[in-house]
Amino acid sequence: MDRASAWVLNFDADEELARPAGYTPRRAVADRAPELARRVSALLRPGDVVLSPELPSPPAPPAPPASALVGRAWCPTPRALRLLRRAGVAPAEAPPLDVLRRVNHRRFCAELGQTLPGARYVVTLAELLATIAGPTPTGHWLLKRPFGFAGRGQRRVARGELLPDARPWVAASLDPASPDSGLQVEPWVERRGDFSLHGHVARGGAVRLGEPCVQRCDARGTYLGAALAGPGDLAGDERRRLVEAALEAGEALAGAGYFGPFGIDAFRWEDERGRLSWDPRCEINARYTMAWAAGMGAARPDLDG
Repeated sequence: MDRASAWVLNFDADEELARPAGYTPRRAVADRAPELARRVSALLRPGDVVLSPELPSPPAPPAPPASALVGRAWCPTPRALRLLRRAGVAPAEAPPLDVLRRVNHRRFCAELGQTLPGARYVVTLAELLATIAGPTPTGHWLLKRPFGFAGRGQRRVARGELLPDARPWVAASLDPASPDSGLQVEPWVERRGDFSLHGHVARGGAVRLGEPCVQRCDARGTYLGAALAGPGDLAGDERRRLVEAALEAGEALAGAGYFGPFGIDAFRWEDERGRLSWDPRCEINARYTMAWAAGMGAARPDLDG
């Protein structure tokens, strides 16, 4: 933990995981990189540097030789590792690409058990139509492609029908020729509070958790900010179920061969009768997240070794 780090903050990692061969970042992603980097500045320690043409390094004394730095990435995708090696920085040990793709795929989260009524991971049009024929609290369903972040790769549809403008998007998502064919289908619900819990999976499989965070998100679930949850932010049962879900996710990640930082997202929602319910695990992110440093606090198991 004594050596400074060279970081590649590849916030578009989910897009690269979706199509790793020949991936090139979109201009829109690069344009947002400086803003996103400011939000995760707590990840960096004095002396750390950022390796990215879009991002400035934090104010610091002259950087040490590249050989003295440890290479780290938001997510250790092939492109991130290439950027580190091109700069003469040896990357920290990281899971292979096939593991990263498996554990960040929405099917991985779905296989731990659906957490909203009627939700299902589908791979055919018939399965999709059967699922969205069911009732939801709002009369709408949310379709999610296997990889996505900040609300990308999602589409809302009305119960019981696919309008013509949605059919090409659905057909592409369910293309049997694609290795990532499929959609996570879940009821569109009215969210009444967003939360997260972060952790780290050690190389040997040990799972360490931080503290729950309250997140500010827009209507699409896009992250806006976070802070540690206060005593009254989570009911006792909500906190317990969130911790249980994070431990289950961490153990599943370890079992799949993953090691490194991770986080899960959760939310409180209101049904059509005004009753509040709890979704303890709507997403698993097997990488750093925007609130990871806030949730882990002074604990930095990611820098050990």
